[in-house]
Amino acid sequence: PFLAFANPIYEMPNKIDDTVEEIQVRSIYNIMRGGIAPLPETEDEVTRIKNILMAPANTHPLQIQEKASRSSLLDLNAKGTLNNYRYISFACHGIIPDDINWLNQPSLILSTPDPVTGKIGLLTMSDVFGLKLNADLVALSACNTARGKIVKGEGVMGLTRAFMYAGTPSITVNLWSVETISAQKLSVGYFETLQKGKNKAEALRESKLRLLHGEAGEQFTAPFFWAPTVLFGDGK
Repeated sequence: PFLAFANPIYEMPNKIDDTVEEIQVRSIYNIMRGGIAPLPETEDEVTRIKNILMAPANTHPLQIQEKASRSSLLDLNAKGTLNNYRYISFACHGIIPDDINWLNQPSLILSTPDPVTGKIGLLTMSDVFGLKLNADLVALSACNTARGKIVKGEGVMGLTRAFMYAGTPSITVNLWSVETISAQKLSVGYFETLQKGKNKAEALRESKLRLLHGEAGEQFTAPFFWAPTVLFGDGK
């Protein structure tokens, strides 16, 4: 029922051999102002969703910390098991070309350095186009995931288009940088309502209303906290 990539490990490699991989990883940390912030709240987020959906342990629903890697995802895809999952969530950092000059396409930052390749753990839009999904919904609980390059005659080319092309009819994404605690509350509330039988559009609306009405805390009532998350595709 559920597969999640969350709380990736972000570590600056020690300066030992100056391999190409180490230099590239250190360079992205320097570009990201010296570090990539850890996201421990995302591990709690996906664990709670796993429990809501009653995902069995033998289905390996949680790919967290080191396992929240590009290599893990591509391995599942290569084995043909990625398309077994109904709901897939990515709770990590998202970056777009506007943020980093050398980046040419929207990407998710998974565990870096990658535990298998030692490279930067960027899951790019091109990578996503190569995935084979059969999920009812992909949830991108990451910053700026709704954004991308505007192409005349095509619209916005970004992660939204890529994941739908890969095989999901619905995707939730964020229009701007999100605050981690409110994102967690919104996401958990969303899956709780889905599990109660509401459709995707209704579930997202109800989860937003809970934040708007202060049920998750008065500090989260402003639109900044609940408005960025939007649903593309089939809301039913």
